[in-house]
Amino acid sequence: MKMKKLILILFVATNLVSCQNKKTEDQIEKKNMDIELIKKHMKLQEKIELSENDTDVSHQYRLTDTDIEIGGEVVSQGMKNNGYIIPDNETFTKKIKEIFEENEDCSCVGSRKHNNFTTYFVNSNKEQNILKTEYDYTYDHIFVFQQYKLISTLPLLNDVVSINGNQLKINLDQNTIARNKFLFGKNKGELTWLLFNDKEFLKTLLVYFGYDKEEKINELVLKDLYKEYSEESPNAEEKIGNVFFVKDCDGKLKIRKNILKYVDKKTTKDDNKYISALSEYIVSILYSQDVKSSFTDDEKAEIVANISNIEIPKMNKFKTEDTNVWNAKASTLFYLQSENAMNHPEILSILKKHNYFGFDFLKNYIESGQLQDENPTSPQGDE
Repeated sequence: MKMKKLILILFVATNLVSCQNKKTEDQIEKKNMDIELIKKHMKLQEKIELSENDTDVSHQYRLTDTDIEIGGEVVSQGMKNNGYIIPDNETFTKKIKEIFEENEDCSCVGSRKHNNFTTYFVNSNKEQNILKTEYDYTYDHIFVFQQYKLISTLPLLNDVVSINGNQLKINLDQNTIARNKFLFGKNKGELTWLLFNDKEFLKTLLVYFGYDKEEKINELVLKDLYKEYSEESPNAEEKIGNVFFVKDCDGKLKIRKNILKYVDKKTTKDDNKYISALSEYIVSILYSQDVKSSFTDDEKAEIVANISNIEIPKMNKFKTEDTNVWNAKASTLFYLQSENAMNHPEILSILKKHNYFGFDFLKNYIESGQLQDENPTSPQGDE
């Protein structure tokens, strides 16, 4: 009994010391922050939007790099207060590149490097002068602070800080905390929170920046986009293809392979909605006669190869099992190359030139004559 009391006393004492140490550490770090400078910029930032009674634009404050740098420092301290484990420099740099620079859609994003941070622009409306909106709080641009190993939206001080005398209190929004802990700490619990509470951010990661490494995000975004496009009038599910195939900032085709893998995985005898939408994307968008495509003929062929490599095996596997779902008489590739349909016979020579873009199934299927056997008007097609 005495031993239990001794253990309890030691446990309580240890926790008290730990809490005191943490409080001391927080105080030391906050002392290292320039409270007067923070106060000054909080006051300045009150004028980023004029009141109804003040229409003199000369009174309006324009944010500077210094505002963003101070904001980044405050967010960093707030993240530490919330248990953020700072990743090493190599891990953080690699992750930033993976998230924002590998599969980006250049028509909807951009970036600008500063001395102490980088801004990644979210240009969902494809505005011409998006760079002018860098410090506009009505946009959802993303600020990356390499020094602090974190990301944030525009870090306005009055949104995250309150000061009473020389006492500074930081209140970060849960979105910022969850985003950083998930992306750089691999915290799956935070991903669950984001899936329910921060869908637009996750959509931004996939649709505009092409971050397709997390299946749950892929599932959420594709489901929401498909629903949105199918409810348009007229319905336009094929627009989902614009998420899979984009141009990067070097003008090159980027194929988001992981969402294609997700479509392959989720296509069954009872559900072909995504692959059907991608097939319609080929017909109505990629080879549209009304709107010129931004892709070259070779890039179009590579897109067709990636879609066909999913569509044709699934169609051949399931069409005899459920004709209500799999009711197409031939594959999209067949109709694309047929002179009696879309009349693009050159697609086959382009596919061959590029060795069918690495798909052995597609190569064998075409070279063995099985593609031509799909012909609905031929004896083979009637059987």
